[in-house]
Amino acid sequence: MSTKTFTAELPKALIPFAIKYSRKQKKHRNTALELICNNVSRTKQNQTLQKFGYNKRQANSLLIDMIGKLVSARECRKAHISTLEGKISSAQDQIVKWENKLADIPHPCCSIRRNEYKTEQHRLRHNIHHKRRYLIAQQLKLEQLRNSQLSVNFGSEFNFPLVGSQGESNGNQICQYDYKKKQLKIRVPVEWETEFGGKYIYADKQFKYGQDCIVAALMKRGVNRNTGDIIPYGKGEALTWRFFYKNNRWYISVTVEVSDTPIQSKPVRYGCIGVDFNPGVIGWCYSDYNGNPVKWGQFKVNLHSRRSGQVEAQLADVIKELLDLADNNCCPIVIENLSFCAKKKRMREEGRRYARMLNYFAYSKFNNLILLQCNNRGIQLIKVNPAYSSLIGLTKFMALYGMSSDTAAGLVLARRAMRLSESVPEEVRSPGCDS
Repeated sequence: MSTKTFTAELPKALIPFAIKYSRKQKKHRNTALELICNNVSRTKQNQTLQKFGYNKRQANSLLIDMIGKLVSARECRKAHISTLEGKISSAQDQIVKWENKLADIPHPCCSIRRNEYKTEQHRLRHNIHHKRRYLIAQQLKLEQLRNSQLSVNFGSEFNFPLVGSQGESNGNQICQYDYKKKQLKIRVPVEWETEFGGKYIYADKQFKYGQDCIVAALMKRGVNRNTGDIIPYGKGEALTWRFFYKNNRWYISVTVEVSDTPIQSKPVRYGCIGVDFNPGVIGWCYSDYNGNPVKWGQFKVNLHSRRSGQVEAQLADVIKELLDLADNNCCPIVIENLSFCAKKKRMREEGRRYARMLNYFAYSKFNNLILLQCNNRGIQLIKVNPAYSSLIGLTKFMALYGMSSDTAAGLVLARRAMRLSESVPEEVRSPGCDS
């Protein structure tokens, strides 16, 4: 099972409620966060928030939202500390490298002008001096981060969830959707019942996208995880609604669980498509069951100086063509399992060109998009270790089949997923090298 979120514009009849409720929640976010941080029991937390006019379910929604933001803040802090530690380690290694290089060079006497260096020794001393300044700054930043109080970002004022639960009517007691009438019904806090004319407010709404998934979730039956009892029709799945303000408009989104599309592609042993992702080109190669290339090609991509939306649109077009190829051949897709966290920590020491290349290398976006589309279309996605794939393709397949370096690397990835041989060819093997 996977989750999907569908978004639509909020009906105008609900905008006054959304504005007032978001301002109400803003006042009590810090109180809810303090209750969570002080390890107060969940019952006591809920009872405390009910004193501010929330019912039990509304208070529970606020608490769940704050727990999520607190966990996110802790994870972000941990990642920030890890990044700073990596930068400090990289800077220390670079200083040692320059100092060793400086010690191996004789020191001739020469005149030095202001803000200039005339010899290699002067350049190295200049670099070491400024790298030490950078190192001290990063160490101070790390110390301040470790000693500072955890800061939780609540986001926009006009942003709040209404969290549902399994076993509740329509998956949520405080925000329900009637798919027959195509109508939203929201529970109003007790203190506002006179103002809004009753316990509930109603508004007509039909989702342009995801209406079938929402209806399927509302009609689903479920199983209680604790008791194993069958949950009746209409209460089997939790629906979480979120109201938020963006670009001068109010939106509503709903998150539901959807069944994964069954895998339509054949097992990898019958052949697959290997994809090698590079900053300027995406190479692919379809390999048959013997590991021999049947067809291959390239997609040119220019991601430099592009906005995020343009990058996503360009990658989405390439992924669509790759999935069409996989559909036509009824085979899985193989990509590299890459992580650039360690490399990005030492970007400063590697130079501007390398840093710029990593910055525009949108692998994570490509990975997320192709994973989403493969799940939607029932195509198996396989990730393999990318070690030496380009080098093996260059020496073993590039000249043999007349491929480019990226398509040859794609063939290596496909063969690796099929667990085929990667032995060194005879013509490039040095004397005495084992097979």
